[in-house]
Amino acid sequence: MTRPPHAVVVPFPAQGHVTPLMHFAKLLAARGFFITFINTEWTEQRIFKPPNDSAAVSAELQRKGLQIRFLSLPDGLPPHHPRVLAIDEYFLAMHKLAPAMVRLLESAADRAPPITCIVTDCFVACTHQVATQLAVPRVVFWTYCSSAAIALANSRLLLDKGYIPINVKEARLPENLITCLPGKIPPLRPTDLVTFFRVQDASDSMFQLVLYESDMQNKADYALINVFEELEGPEAAEGLSKGYPALPIGPVFLPEFLEGDESSSVNIATSLLKENLDCLKWLDAQAPSSVLYVAFGSIAVVSMVQLQELALGLEASQQPFLWVVRPDIAEGKSAVLPKGFAERVRGRGLLVEWAPQLKVLSHPSVGGFFTHNGWNSTSESISMGVPMIGWPLWAEQFHNCRFCKEIWKIGMDLESRVEDVNVLVKREEVEKVVRALMTGPQGIELRKNAAKLKEAATKAVLPGGSSYRNLDKFTQDMTARANA
Repeated sequence: MTRPPHAVVVPFPAQGHVTPLMHFAKLLAARGFFITFINTEWTEQRIFKPPNDSAAVSAELQRKGLQIRFLSLPDGLPPHHPRVLAIDEYFLAMHKLAPAMVRLLESAADRAPPITCIVTDCFVACTHQVATQLAVPRVVFWTYCSSAAIALANSRLLLDKGYIPINVKEARLPENLITCLPGKIPPLRPTDLVTFFRVQDASDSMFQLVLYESDMQNKADYALINVFEELEGPEAAEGLSKGYPALPIGPVFLPEFLEGDESSSVNIATSLLKENLDCLKWLDAQAPSSVLYVAFGSIAVVSMVQLQELALGLEASQQPFLWVVRPDIAEGKSAVLPKGFAERVRGRGLLVEWAPQLKVLSHPSVGGFFTHNGWNSTSESISMGVPMIGWPLWAEQFHNCRFCKEIWKIGMDLESRVEDVNVLVKREEVEKVVRALMTGPQGIELRKNAAKLKEAATKAVLPGGSSYRNLDKFTQDMTARANA
């Protein structure tokens, strides 16, 4: 009798990482894997809300034929620590979790098949120690696209060649284009690299932490990338290989979405914030492709002054919009919009604290996405055929924004923000770019290009597609190992 593979899945404890790893875990479970999904206790308290605790969700998944259990461990930080908003302290805490993770898995070993592999988020370096101690393969799951992942995995090379720390003011000089990276990816500008390298001193704590993460990203036995091959070409994923398989298997959310299987009882990975479903009824009343969806993710913050300029730009554009305004978006304070704004845009604009993003992006009324260009949001927008305006804030989001604009031809940006993330974008620039995307000839062209990529993404994840075949290969390799 064939023994099922057992994958231990470990996301970095932030929504943009928990979400794709949960989708991937469900894909593996649907192919016969037994899954142990490890959260920190802080994350678990936010994704499992009464009455759906982890045991109830696991039972519901089992009724669907998916063998997924959830384990959790403390992250070692006090309850009121800001976590991602103090990112260097968060990384340091995560680096210390290996012994506790090993003890957790050993204590639960009698309730599961032998572990076949550790599927680790690309930003959980401590899993290298865990996989070594348990003597199982370490599968690095990239929550970036291939080209951004290649740049990060080669941070030591970029340091040796003087591209980092980044001199932002000189980033656009032709002589500073980065052409030394593997994978036949387009030349990169230094400003395409993660923003943690935009410091003046290489001894900066976050700079050094990212270098260490880069070292650990390369200590893998397998690599999987949340992207589809047709977006970046077949050679791109190979640029992540250090003699082991590196396979594009994304977008990992898309198979479940295409099946229409998004019941709230098991769709836990997107429930860190409470969604406003009433916005879908509002969208139903709007004209096709007329609405601009505005959302900057779960942790992004902007200044109060910037929030007001953005609001006035949206108002002046005269375009319908659905805007996600988190309560803490204004540098952690309660958002204050311009006086009379809500009344002036009533009927044309709708403000919500959180939205069911996939349902919004797939709605026929939505014709554009004003986004922070996190990879999840970018991948979802590509998969739904929606062109973008990029407002990148940190990490690899500037890379995604430029590639949407210049490489994939499905996006626009705000020129003033490329070199200075702290610049105040004026309402006039917001109005201009929104009008261009929603009503101008450039927007029409971007929409056509986005529709083509939507078709390619869909084909990739369906039986016979590139991502489907690559996931087959991974499944077969791990099944063979489980039964060796």
